[in-house]
Amino acid sequence: MVKEPRLSIVSTIYKSEKTIIEFLNRMSKSVLNTFGDDYEIIIVCGRSTDNTLEKAKSLIESRPENVIKVLTQSKNGKANAVWEGLELSDKDAIAILDSDLSVDPEKLVDFFEIIENGHADFVNGTRLIYKMEEGAMQSLNKLGNRFFQFIISKLISVSLTDSLCGTKVFKKENIENIKKWQNSMKFKDPFCDFDLIFSAAYSSQKIVELPVYYRSRKYGSTNISRFKDGWKLLFYFFNSYILFKTDFKKEENSNKYE
Repeated sequence: MVKEPRLSIVSTIYKSEKTIIEFLNRMSKSVLNTFGDDYEIIIVCGRSTDNTLEKAKSLIESRPENVIKVLTQSKNGKANAVWEGLELSDKDAIAILDSDLSVDPEKLVDFFEIIENGHADFVNGTRLIYKMEEGAMQSLNKLGNRFFQFIISKLISVSLTDSLCGTKVFKKENIENIKKWQNSMKFKDPFCDFDLIFSAAYSSQKIVELPVYYRSRKYGSTNISRFKDGWKLLFYFFNSYILFKTDFKKEENSNKYE
């Protein structure tokens, strides 16, 4: 039987004072019921103008049965928040999950079980299989997601339907692969999704997708700049393309002389 992983759940929050309590209640209940109490929740707070940070800190005292770590983000951006959260993790399997309830927290159990049963090293969520709630994603965002999933699938030779879904679960050992990948890149990933996927593919980890229902936000709005961040992702992809193709040529030449 495959050893049950110990779980870290990293959640980035920003202007989420009206959803953080519900998010934590739902997530804790589902994970606790399935895996017991051997898990931790790492909450990384962006610089919100509401009471998100205060609400998050109050959860530590109100929930002594859970290990909850609250970190104030030192810089800006989704990717930075994730990387700072990962530095606090000391468990075997790690989940990245947004706190805006656009993806049901209960779905994490299914992601973790795929890792636990040895079916994959990296589980990527996809929002583009099931029908979305009305208003969950704008048409331009859907088009951009379809474009990136197509070109990324071709590059890494893994069939993906949604490369930018914020729900991902992977083994902790992949953190070192992420760092090595980032050191090879000239451009930074503004969201962290590409870093996670490309580093897993580059290190030959087994990647599978799991569909999720994507719901409209109950509170707040996205901080994504569609055009500015879209251009960043495009430059990032071209840099990744060069790395993958260069490595492939090296391997091909090496095989010729064996």
